[in-house]
Amino acid sequence: MDFFSLTDIKKKNLSDVYSYIYHHPSCPKQEIASALSVSLPTVTQHLNTLTEEGLIEKCGRLDSTVGRRAVAYQIVSLARISIGIELLPHRATIVALDLYGKIIACDKISLDFTPDNTYFTALKDITKSFIHENNYDEERLLGIGIGVQGLISPDGQCFTFGKILDSTGLRLDAFTDAFSVPCRLIHDAECACYSELWEQSDLTDAIYISLGQHLGGAVLIDGKLQVGTTGKSGTFEHMTLVPDGLTCYCGKSGCAECYCSGHALLGSDTTDIHQELDLFFKKREEKNADCQKRLEDYLSYVAILINNLHMVLETPVILGGHIASYFTEEDLELIREKVADRSTFDRNVTYILSGKCKKDAVAIGAAIPYIQDFTEQLVAHMTAEF
Repeated sequence: MDFFSLTDIKKKNLSDVYSYIYHHPSCPKQEIASALSVSLPTVTQHLNTLTEEGLIEKCGRLDSTVGRRAVAYQIVSLARISIGIELLPHRATIVALDLYGKIIACDKISLDFTPDNTYFTALKDITKSFIHENNYDEERLLGIGIGVQGLISPDGQCFTFGKILDSTGLRLDAFTDAFSVPCRLIHDAECACYSELWEQSDLTDAIYISLGQHLGGAVLIDGKLQVGTTGKSGTFEHMTLVPDGLTCYCGKSGCAECYCSGHALLGSDTTDIHQELDLFFKKREEKNADCQKRLEDYLSYVAILINNLHMVLETPVILGGHIASYFTEEDLELIREKVADRSTFDRNVTYILSGKCKKDAVAIGAAIPYIQDFTEQLVAHMTAEF
C-alpha cells in the first residue's frame, strides 16, 4: 500500500488547481473546487500561493444575475518561457514559446555549421543575444532545446550518429556552460513530432514522417515517442526502399532517404530548402513538366514508404516537414490513391493525415518538452515550500 503525507497531498492539490486553470481559462474558484472535489478554503489557499508565485492572475469577474460576480482566474502564460532552436547546415532558427506553446519571438540567423566547439560558442552568443534583446530573465527560462539532424545520446548532450553534419561524437559542452537552465540536443524528426503532438493532443498512436531536406520519422505509442534502446527507433530514412539503389549519405544503397528527401525531389543539394521549395512549387503551379514529373515520382516513393510502415504498425500516418507543408489537398489525394493501389487488404487510406504544424515545427518541438515538464511537474519548479 502507498502512503501519502499531508505535504504530498498539498502538492498534488496545488498542481491540480494550476492544471485546471491552465486547461479552463477564466474559471472561478467555485468551479475549480467542484471539478476537483476540493474544499473552497483549500482552493483559496492554493490560488493565493499560485498568485504569489506569479503563475496565475485574476482576469476580471464573471457575469452573474444573482449576488456578487465571481472572480475569474487564468494562468500567466509568460511566467515561464521555453527556447527552441533548429540547426540546419547554413541557418539557425530560434523561437521563444509561452506556456501555451505559442511563439512570442522568432529569429532566423545565417550560420554555417562546423563540427566543433567554435560553432556552439557562436550559437551560444546568438542565443544569449536573443534572450537579452527580448528581455527574458533567465529565472523565467525553462530550458533550451536544440533540434538537429542526427541521433543523440540519451542525456541529450552528444551526437551519436551525425553523418549529415559530420558531427558524430560532438558534445554540447561549449553551449551549455553559459546557461543555468537545462540544454539538450534532440533529433529533429522527434522535435517535429513533439510539435504535432502539441497541436493534436488527442493523438495516442501514430507514425510521423518528416519530409524535409532530409527524411526523418518518429513512432508514437500510447502518447509517448518510442526512441528505442539506442535512439534508432523511427529512423525510416535508412530503411531499404530500393535494393541496390542510389547511394545514401550513410554509405548504404537504396535507403528511403535517397528517394523521399528534399534532394530527391529537387534533384540537387540545396543550401536553402525553403527558397528552393518556393521556386519548385511555383513552377509546378505553372505546369512545368519537369517539376510535375519529379513530384509524381517523389510521391510514388513516399506512398511505398507509407504502405510499408502501415503494414508494420496500423496507426494513423502523419505527413509533416518542410516539403509536406507545400502539399495541396490534390497532392494528398494522389498519395492516398498510390497507397491504396499498393495496399494488400483494402483501399481505406483515411489514416493518412496532413500535419497541422506547418511552420518552424522543429524549433517549436525542441522547446515543447520543457513546457510539458513544467505543466506536469509544477511543484518541482516552484520556490514555495510545503
